[in-house]
Amino acid sequence: MDKPFLADLRAFRGEPPLLNPSGFCYTDRMDTPLFTCDLSEMELLSYRVVGRGPRALVLLHGLASRSQCWTDLVPLFSPESYTLYLVDLLGSGESAKPKDADYSIRGHARRLLDFLERLGLTQAMVVGHSLGGAVVLLATLLAKEQGRQHLLRKVVILAGPGYLQGLPLIARVFRYPLVGPLFINLYAPRAWVKVGLKAAYYDQRLVNREHIERYAPCYQDRDARRALVATCQQLVPPDVARIPERYRDIETSMLLLWGRHDLIVPLSQGERLVQDVPGARLVVLEECGHNPQEEKARETYLIIERFLREGADEVLQESAGAELPPAGELPE
Repeated sequence: MDKPFLADLRAFRGEPPLLNPSGFCYTDRMDTPLFTCDLSEMELLSYRVVGRGPRALVLLHGLASRSQCWTDLVPLFSPESYTLYLVDLLGSGESAKPKDADYSIRGHARRLLDFLERLGLTQAMVVGHSLGGAVVLLATLLAKEQGRQHLLRKVVILAGPGYLQGLPLIARVFRYPLVGPLFINLYAPRAWVKVGLKAAYYDQRLVNREHIERYAPCYQDRDARRALVATCQQLVPPDVARIPERYRDIETSMLLLWGRHDLIVPLSQGERLVQDVPGARLVVLEECGHNPQEEKARETYLIIERFLREGADEVLQESAGAELPPAGELPE
């Protein structure tokens, strides 16, 4: 595979850039320029762009994570077919971490739609993992409410919660106003990462130095820790019990992808979603935990790419290939 060509989509279209690179940042195995999208004075989202293809694909990471969580998945996408936007949620990665910001799922969902509008991305395809999946799910509802359905064409939810459930250990600890800030500063960043990865991975051999270093920055500086605690405190929407009633109104094409052995967001969440969201499809990966983009990167890519290409011939006059496999079956 050719080395991904790095470009802003507007530049690729021959349009003047909306935003300028704020510098270069070497991420493990991805040397990509960093861009900043100014949504407001406080809401500055950082993102990286990989590829120059006609299909815009936005990727959102989960809780206590950053855009580097896609490191194993990104190189599998053809840079001639896709332009990938790897976004750091507000409070994470290289994005701003303002005090007293709205770090709720609804706030992130609103910013996702604003981000798409700001960059001129319509009929975009979005992949969200864990918290990012919950953000994408709520964004589909907000888009319909606000008349912005044109922004989203297809969405993929990787182990994203859509219903009230028990919170992960880290989220339970950090969400208490006094205890959270105390505990997050009590232990070394890598200790917290190790706890999280042991719960996330089915294959415990992946709890290694490479993956620990990938996530350690999420806990290292004071602003990142403060934003993480604030995110955990706002994690459960006040109307969480009523949100599922609106899933039947979703019209955006949706793929649900889960690990059979997910201990953080159990498969039962995906099984409920596929019943409640019209037309949604669920694919289950065996011997996989909460992070399919890392544990089963190739299988995850094949399933997502097949789903994204369905109907692409109508838009791009290209062959869409075979149908998406039934749940539990992987494409060859």
